Amino acid sequence: MRENHINMYHGSGSGPLVYFADSIWRPFMKSPAKSYGLFTFFFVLVVGALVSTRLLDTTTIAASGFAQRITSTKTYVYPPKPEYKLKFPLNCSSLNLTKTCPRNYPTIFNPSEDPDPSSPPMCPQYFRWIHEDLRPWAHTGITLDMVERARPTANFRLVILKGRAYVETYQRSFQTRDVFTLWGILQLLRKYPGKVPDLDMMFDCVDWPVIKSKNFAAPDAPVPPPLFRYCSDDQSLDVVFPDWSFWGWPEINIKPWEPLLEDLKEGNRRMAWENREPYAYWKGNPAVAETRKDLLKCNVSEKQDWNARVYAQNWVEASKQGYKESDLRSQCIHR
Repeated sequence: MRENHINMYHGSGSGPLVYFADSIWRPFMKSPAKSYGLFTFFFVLVVGALVSTRLLDTTTIAASGFAQRITSTKTYVYPPKPEYKLKFPLNCSSLNLTKTCPRNYPTIFNPSEDPDPSSPPMCPQYFRWIHEDLRPWAHTGITLDMVERARPTANFRLVILKGRAYVETYQRSFQTRDVFTLWGILQLLRKYPGKVPDLDMMFDCVDWPVIKSKNFAAPDAPVPPPLFRYCSDDQSLDVVFPDWSFWGWPEINIKPWEPLLEDLKEGNRRMAWENREPYAYWKGNPAVAETRKDLLKCNVSEKQDWNARVYAQNWVEASKQGYKESDLRSQCIHR
């Protein structure tokens, strides 16, 4: 039996397929007071990453015959850039065996010292999806028993108490998904000291949702367990959370979103729109979703050309080549 262990983090540092329907048919309902902490947590979360819909993993796949005939995209050489410095570092020593970070940051939120004062005072319209995702518990609230029932598939449990984050690991997550998910939460605690309420949540770092709506549809069915993950759909009740790669994915050379955004801007400036290849472009691992496999059918072949160029990515080979063909800023050459 795998032995569980508990890691304790101070908040000195500070979530795949999110399903967005065209419209919401059911009216929204407010949750009772005992769910307030969970709602408030999401309202202060950097939910811009909520729309992230990446389903990549490092599964090896060989490109189809017609995809292999497509020539590889060009690679540009960029001048070195200054090292990116985190605004909210954890400052934890690798030799600190207690896995506890020092509290060298404020514990009370001061609006005049908000590191992001440009944030609008009103929540963006897409925040309504938080209410939609939490609808199953709007009338009942969330109890400790409901949280415990999400444990069988969870990778870790996160408890935030008085501004400190405590993590209990149940099973190893794929690569460093759990590490970077927690890194984002710690940055949240660092950025908004004293504003993140106490909470208790289970987190599953696997892509595909497991809390199926049909299992909780009967009148006498139990209330579903609240389980957080990066993906959900309209047949599932898993609660969506910003993709871990928003804070970084080192295994495939993906930087945190802030420096990555600057790279993409730089790559976008290198070529005028009218000079780019006049094709729709996609590159990734099609093995992780049926919709991606269907996408391969739209590629150029000896019989058709739908003005699309679709590439099956082999992440093992890409790692051997130092990700020279996978640098995102070098791929802004299609319209």
